[in-house]
Amino acid sequence: MQKEIDRLINSYRSNTLNREEAGMLAEWLEESDEHRAYFRECLAGREHPVSAKAEREWARFAARNKILFAVPEGVNTRRRLFRRYVAVAAAVAVGVCAVWFWQRTPALPDTGSGVETAAAQPLEYRTARGEKLDIVLPDGSKVCMNSEATLTVDLKFGKATREIEFDGEAFFTIAPDKSCPFIIHSANNNYTVLGTSFNLQSYAREKFAVVTLHTGCLQAQIKKDVIILDPNEELQIDATANTITKRAVHIDDSIGWIEGRLIFSGHPLKDVANKLSRYYQVRINIHEEIANLQYTGMVDRETLPEALRMISETSPVRLSITNIDGEYFLSRAKRK
Repeated sequence: MQKEIDRLINSYRSNTLNREEAGMLAEWLEESDEHRAYFRECLAGREHPVSAKAEREWARFAARNKILFAVPEGVNTRRRLFRRYVAVAAAVAVGVCAVWFWQRTPALPDTGSGVETAAAQPLEYRTARGEKLDIVLPDGSKVCMNSEATLTVDLKFGKATREIEFDGEAFFTIAPDKSCPFIIHSANNNYTVLGTSFNLQSYAREKFAVVTLHTGCLQAQIKKDVIILDPNEELQIDATANTITKRAVHIDDSIGWIEGRLIFSGHPLKDVANKLSRYYQVRINIHEEIANLQYTGMVDRETLPEALRMISETSPVRLSITNIDGEYFLSRAKRK
């Protein structure tokens, strides 16, 4: 049972929890204070005591799943404030339909009742697997988000700063403001721009990021390295191999996904597999022996079996493709 609960919590943290699983997790949370405390500790990770970020996540979960219970009593003032937040959030949730995890986090209304509520939280946008989303930020910057992406905008955005946190892939068109650079924090890397358009692929769990500059100028800070990109240049950051590669590219290739095409130009097969997983909404695993082999080619509305067969025929090595209950495994084919 504990393994199943841990799986549900991990699915929630990775934004892959479906409606049925969310109901199962909510029922388990309602059973005891110990369950709720364990859930919040999991959200906090290694942070002790439980961080404010974890408590915000807990409040969002409670509101979205209509969990009507209080957080266990504590002496900390912030905890008392948080309990009130959960009560108000849950009351609001009762009057609305079920909210999916990937939707934008709703702000709590001012009830005018004098009840103390937690401070307003940053805006958050999420996309599910297979979903795209166009948004306009408070400064007029435009973002086209690919699937399984998360973008968090601080409430002070556009005033003294323009900073966001991002995980996923998106095409950004940044509104010019020389006095206030636009900064993206993603997977331990920072990207600083002014009036610029670029595509950023940066899923933290994949440990492989690509930023392609279309117009303007972009500064990437990768640990201690600071790299400047000019238009028509691309930066590949491979955290697993500990490599950084800067090169000239055809910029239109980076945004083929917007029109339903996947274009690869010297990308490692592990990145190809990850993109195919999001594109076809299936799980595709690749053997580590061939994960870093470079692939160049295009997928344009083929079925998944057709795409995998084509990639196998045009890869540096012939691939063995195994389908087990809808999950694909790619490895080097044995010589006959």
